[in-house]
Amino acid sequence: MTALGRIAQWVTSSPEVTDARRSAATDAFADTLACMIAGAADVSTRGALAAASQPDPRESAMCVDGKLRSPGAAALINGTAAHALDLDDNFIGAATHASAVLVPALLAAARIAGADGAGLLDAYLVGLQVQREIGRELAAKHYTAGWHATSTIGPIGGAAAVAHLLELDARRTAAAMSVAVSTASGLKLQFGTPVKPVHAGFAARSSVEAALFAEAGVAGRSDILEGERGFAALYGAPLADWPTEPVDTSAVHAIEQPGLFPKLYPCCGSTHLAIDAVLDLIREHSFAAADVAEIVVTVLRPNAANLPYTHPENPTQAKFSMQYALTAALEGGTVSMTDFEQEVVRERRSHPLLDKISVRTWSEEAERIMLDQGRTPHRVEVTLADGRKLDRQREVARGAVSEPFAPWEKRRKFSALTGLDDSHYDAILRLAESPNIDAIDRVLLAANETKDEANG
Repeated sequence: MTALGRIAQWVTSSPEVTDARRSAATDAFADTLACMIAGAADVSTRGALAAASQPDPRESAMCVDGKLRSPGAAALINGTAAHALDLDDNFIGAATHASAVLVPALLAAARIAGADGAGLLDAYLVGLQVQREIGRELAAKHYTAGWHATSTIGPIGGAAAVAHLLELDARRTAAAMSVAVSTASGLKLQFGTPVKPVHAGFAARSSVEAALFAEAGVAGRSDILEGERGFAALYGAPLADWPTEPVDTSAVHAIEQPGLFPKLYPCCGSTHLAIDAVLDLIREHSFAAADVAEIVVTVLRPNAANLPYTHPENPTQAKFSMQYALTAALEGGTVSMTDFEQEVVRERRSHPLLDKISVRTWSEEAERIMLDQGRTPHRVEVTLADGRKLDRQREVARGAVSEPFAPWEKRRKFSALTGLDDSHYDAILRLAESPNIDAIDRVLLAANETKDEANG
């Protein structure tokens, strides 16, 4: 059996769903909706709106601007908006921004499928696990080679999720994933530009359209992952060892381990461990930005490649700068949305701390061992002007499964990003009990009404 055939068998086998798994998926929906709403005005989202706003008779999916559009257009727009601020969750299991692909894709297809809330959450769990099944074999090498896995692995899992929502059989589910493989693209070299968020939009759109192609009878090769000159061979992992045993999530699901990493700071996830480490040291040793003589941050090679901007010139570049992120953290005690306003970035470009912060990488051997162990540690070494040397290594960032946000922190993030009251958040938390997705449409409409009122 091919790798896609193995995965498709699991997708269509009525995978076990627990209340805890649905609850975690609900949190992912709430977090991603908030990120979508907050990212609606970003230049990348405006580009997606311009590219996908032509009239279409299949207008059945609500967009982040409160308007109905075709499923593909809605997925493109909402996926771009979800990823626009880089505040959406990370999924280390596939090196993807999983929810920025899965949530917009499923919302786009929900009306076509006549889905209820539980069905939407269950399809999300399917898509996340499929991203994990593919990512387990090739994510590390693939990502290190320079591919943005959100827009390569992302649409394959997204296609499986939409196929599940549409109740496609195993043959057509495998076909949907095969179609999605042919849309896989997106280079990490685009990090720090407005194109990067569009990668999530492309992936969400591909997820929907691949499933619709398969539903209509279009099929590609079922050995497209492992075949000669197939996905793994061409995308950085020619020696991938694809399992043959059935997928088994009875004991643990991808949403439980490794789990999602919802973000506290609106910048590249490759900075978060270091930000948390610096803030840990500040709390323990009570020093200020002016006391810092030098900071050396040691990260994995793919993380270093994500952060090329030592003296960023604009807010988009600043999100992919370790120097900028740590300067913001040292000055403000956190990293917030205001740190990425144009005027703030312009003023901070000449900050002396930028030249005191350097990034280096672990040795290749040490990195190989860490990755084999499933570890991605970052180390921060701070030298203070008075001669003190402080050292902190972080294995996970705040928000990860082992250090989760408190319920009030999740609620606060939703409220801050959407401008909506608690009733809307509570409605999303009840999604598993909902006979439809009306609550999500109401959130998007209410957020736009709130923006209109604020703008006079």
